[in-house]
Amino acid sequence: RTGALVARAPASRDLIAHPLVLDVVGRVLAHATTFQLHLTQMISIGPGEPAQMPHRDQWAYDFFTFPTGFEVQVSTMWSMTEFTEENGATRVAPGSHRAEDKLRIADDETSGAAMPLGSVLLYTGSVYHGGGANRSDAVRVGMNVDYNVGWLRQEETQYLAGPAELARTLPESMQRLIGYAR
Repeated sequence: RTGALVARAPASRDLIAHPLVLDVVGRVLAHATTFQLHLTQMISIGPGEPAQMPHRDQWAYDFFTFPTGFEVQVSTMWSMTEFTEENGATRVAPGSHRAEDKLRIADDETSGAAMPLGSVLLYTGSVYHGGGANRSDAVRVGMNVDYNVGWLRQEETQYLAGPAELARTLPESMQRLIGYAR
């Protein structure tokens, strides 16, 4: 995993600020006055790696149990390589956003999100999901970008992940997205 993509990978910025994704995030998190970038990371699953335990991304907030149906986060997974069942496609538990919190989800309760190169999977922070096992001999690479409501702390503090000198060079919309909105 490699984080701090706004600073490290300028090419990622177009996907981080993709208008369609930001529109969806804005609609899902419309109950808050603002949303912000929560986390950016490249995730590689190498050959032979086991499946990741299904989890909720919203557990990043000290495992706080948010009320069912109250979404505080939207996550994306962009396929930087083709995602297949064999190479570790992200596994999602359909309908799990309505399930109880802190469950142990079995692999047979999930489905692989097979995606061609360049696709994006969007899901809320309450969805149980995890990287699949890589049974191929190629590395599966995805870019994970998460957004949260503006009153929650970012998992990846953008002020520290990228220097202020860099932030000054970004378009105002990206500055606001990474937290320079006040």
